[in-house]
Amino acid sequence: MLRSTCRCNRHSEMDPMRRLIPCALALLIVAGCASVSPTHVTTDRMDYGGVVADSWKRQTLLNVVRLRYADAPVFLDVASIINSYTVGGNATARATLPSRIDPDVLELGAGGAWSNTPTVTYQPLLGDRFTKSLLQPIPPSAVFQLVQGGWPVSLVFRTVVNSVNGLRNASAGVAADPGFDELNEALSRIQRAGNIGIRVEARKDGGGVVAVIRRAESGTELGTDSLRVRNLLGLPEDISEFEITYGLVPRKPDEVAMLTRSMMEIMLQLGFGIDLPAAHATSGRALPGQLRHGDAQAKPPVHIHSGTAAPADAYAAVPYKGYWYWIDDTDIASKRVFTFLMILFSLAETGQTTAAPVVTVPSR
Repeated sequence: MLRSTCRCNRHSEMDPMRRLIPCALALLIVAGCASVSPTHVTTDRMDYGGVVADSWKRQTLLNVVRLRYADAPVFLDVASIINSYTVGGNATARATLPSRIDPDVLELGAGGAWSNTPTVTYQPLLGDRFTKSLLQPIPPSAVFQLVQGGWPVSLVFRTVVNSVNGLRNASAGVAADPGFDELNEALSRIQRAGNIGIRVEARKDGGGVVAVIRRAESGTELGTDSLRVRNLLGLPEDISEFEITYGLVPRKPDEVAMLTRSMMEIMLQLGFGIDLPAAHATSGRALPGQLRHGDAQAKPPVHIHSGTAAPADAYAAVPYKGYWYWIDDTDIASKRVFTFLMILFSLAETGQTTAAPVVTVPSR
């Protein structure tokens, strides 16, 4: 009887362990089902995309300011962004025999872990291709291709063109020729009417680009603009097509010669729209020359403010040499030109071809 009773007691003492097994299994199942929600893809893409776009604007603005101070520009590209999530869980269970000291019979525990480890790699933009993209003038054919692509004539010409058939654009703080501004306005009206086009023709020298300005009836506004454009460019009144070449003056009656700017020169020109701090303007720290705000003939393409404190509301703002420089968020004209500059950068070749960085990210 004694042995039988002992066996029954041992059997009853094992009941807590049997009750523990289902609970432990449930905890393990819950821990094993933990995963990263797909909604993080949307959140990460928007958040990281916004940060990269903002840093791109600030880097471009800082380089414009640096060039005004005769400082070397530095371009650092975000080569890759890898965001690694780790989700983990654990469950513990323990059964003890009841005693007078510790009446507990069953103990359960669970834990979890969550980590987010983004890995960002940067690559300096260097090499022969990037240098050429900065220093080589934009092809004149690309000017009319941008116009035909829908970009306003006034924006493209004032930003990219140095001169066209001897009519000089604003440069280094000096106002543009009146004829250049008049040409911009007339071409803008012709563009809005859909009367400008281009085509590429095969030539013995490897190819050529021909711009077409449709003739309009005399006596109409478009007819007057069409005639005025030809007079300003020195073209015969009876032609509607002319070849675009790079140069200061045309060599033929049906030719339009353009001197275009490089990306570096465009950035330099935008820098002349900076309101330099008074101490820097008179101490020789920055390049001389500044466009006069409010003067229609010398209006800067981008107005960049400066001050000792960070602005409260800015499209882009950067600190440099103890001052803040920024583009006001309500200045839509400056914002449009600055955005156009960044698009030109994205269209240009931006460096030598290099192998993608090898990044090792743990799976858990």
